[in-house]
Amino acid sequence: MNSRAAAIAITAIIWTLCWGSPLGAEEVERDVPVRVGDLQDMGVEAVAVNDFVYRIEGEGAFFLINTSEGSVLVDTGTHYAQNEEQMAKVRELATGPIRKIIVTHAHADHSGGLPRFKPQIDAGEVEFVAHHRYGYMSRLQDELIPYFKSRYHVLYPARVSLEPETKPRVYWKMEPTRPVFPGSDYRFELGGVEFVVIAPENTGEGEDGILVWLPESRILFTGDLFGTLYPMFPNLYTVRGEKYRDPLDYIDVLDQVLALKPRVIAHSHFRNALGEGYIQSSVTRMRDAVQYMWDEVVKGMNEGRTVHELMRDIKLPRHLELSQGHGKVSWSVRATWEIIAGWYYYDTIANLYHVPATAVNDDLVEMVGGADALAARATGYLAQGKPLEAVRLLDIAKGHETAAVLVARIEAVERLLKEAGEGHGNFSEIGLLEADLRDSRVKLGVRTAPEGP
Repeated sequence: MNSRAAAIAITAIIWTLCWGSPLGAEEVERDVPVRVGDLQDMGVEAVAVNDFVYRIEGEGAFFLINTSEGSVLVDTGTHYAQNEEQMAKVRELATGPIRKIIVTHAHADHSGGLPRFKPQIDAGEVEFVAHHRYGYMSRLQDELIPYFKSRYHVLYPARVSLEPETKPRVYWKMEPTRPVFPGSDYRFELGGVEFVVIAPENTGEGEDGILVWLPESRILFTGDLFGTLYPMFPNLYTVRGEKYRDPLDYIDVLDQVLALKPRVIAHSHFRNALGEGYIQSSVTRMRDAVQYMWDEVVKGMNEGRTVHELMRDIKLPRHLELSQGHGKVSWSVRATWEIIAGWYYYDTIANLYHVPATAVNDDLVEMVGGADALAARATGYLAQGKPLEAVRLLDIAKGHETAAVLVARIEAVERLLKEAGEGHGNFSEIGLLEADLRDSRVKLGVRTAPEGP
């Protein structure tokens, strides 16, 4: 068992022992035993958070808050078939009609069940509460469905079909009847329960993330403020493709969380975080890790270092280590650089224009004497333990993929995949490497298949 696997196995035991129990202030996990893909195995169940709040578990978990005058939903789950089972739990446990639905952000695993309530929302019987940027963030997803599906399918092949959409994503076309704006909390009382809906400037999953705070119970519903895993380094850039999340805004909202001093963080995936001491310690570590990354990027830029040097060199110190199973420090380093200075690195004037570096790849293949020459040089890099350099060379041979090129690429990607699995186990990194590997193996099978009669 490698060191990462051993650490995760130990953490898994801790999680099993502590599930539903407060952790001590010093027990902040450096990694967690789950990854995004594990959400697809989540079954439906209702878990009591206290005597009037239920977590409705599933691939997209949400929360039911009961009062004497009706109930409130925080999120609505996915648009998948499992949502019917989840809503059956709501009907079973709700103490009255749903009065308000608060959607923490527009991602489909949180807003997908919203259309079930559209008639009541349109009739004014149910209030739909969300960040005032909900419509904007929904539009970015809705207008680009074919583009994003082509990317998401690589990471979620069993979940995302490339077939054309047959019906509109209604949840992305609904406007909040009660938008909430930064600096102007929405406070209301229902059945003796006080609610505070807070709209930060930016969160870990986009510009439309909100928090829901129950002051008396000190429960904070955070949606995906902390990403999919808890605790983790945030997903300030997700390679599946979305807008960058600003690290300074993220630090600000974590300071807001710390100031509230919640006893429970009702996190949307896998588990709740319990205990004021543990929450203060874990949120502080997440905040300080992002601050450290920001400081190091700024320092490196001022020293004249390149973005790729900083992606390579910036690592979290041990006392700030967190899971990078979803968000990754090196990707956030590049995102931070580009938030500050944009996409032009002052490296080559050619990047100011529309012709990509790949436009001359055919020339390079011809000049070196063919793709097999690149494969031979890449094999030399592999012998030196440099799979990334090998992949860069083999990328030049795309479109000229001989068996030698494919064999070398498979070896290089297998090494990167092994390193990724033994390292941070980042779900997206592993998914993209596996997709590349599948593609090369299929092509190699075609190249080496025996010819028919």
